[in-house]
Order: sequence, then C-alpha cells, then structure tokens
Amino acid sequence: MAIGEASNIVRWYAYAGCLAVVPFVVAGFRLPWYGTAVVLGAALAAWALLLTLVRPTAAAVPLPVVWVAAGLLTVYGTGALLLHGTVSAGAVAAGGYGWALLVAALSHQRRLRAATRTTAARGMATRASA
Repeated sequence: MAIGEASNIVRWYAYAGCLAVVPFVVAGFRLPWYGTAVVLGAALAAWALLLTLVRPTAAAVPLPVVWVAAGLLTVYGTGALLLHGTVSAGAVAAGGYGWALLVAALSHQRRLRAATRTTAARGMATRASA
C-alpha cells in the first residue's frame, strides 16, 4: 500500500515549516559546541519528519505521536507570541513548525485512509471474482 504525494499547498506549508525552524537553528550557534550539535540534530529530525509526511511513502508514520507533538508546539508557539507580544526564535520556530506539522499530519492521515480503502476494495473485488 503506497501513500501518494501531498497537494502543492500542503507541500508549501511543509516547506514554510522547515523555514520556521531556521531562527531556532541560528540561535543555537551561540551555544557551546554540544548545544549546537543538539539543536542541529533536532532541526534535522524535525525537517525529516515534516518532509516524510508530504512525500510519497510506503510506510505509515505513527500519527498519534505526531498529533500530540504538533498540538503542543502549536499551542506553545502561538501562545508565546500572543501572550508575551515579543518575537523570540523559539516561539517562531515552535509555532510555525507546529502549524505546518498539523497541516501535513492531516494530509497524511487523509491520504493513508484513502490508500487503505483502495487496498481493501481491491481485496474484496479479488475475493468476489475468485
């Protein structure tokens, strides 16, 4: 069962989410070398997850974990920007990435459901004709 590629608008949301993490990475360069390494590793993992959700894939991503992470990041980032009124690299990165992750996860869930239905329908048709 293969999951198709996301629509153009969803992919653009994912690319914007990847760019939202850049201020967090830039701020990480002021840390000691091990802090910078952790920030870069986290950013690469975030980019890989987001781009995996919008690309064609044969494997399903554990969506409950993605939904929890996206919800927490969205609430933290958006809440920090709205409540404090100041822009910080962490709030921009968390809010932008969280919203993009929500959009990508919703798209992935819908495409996975459609692929599952298609596979099940083919199985039923094969059994009926046999």
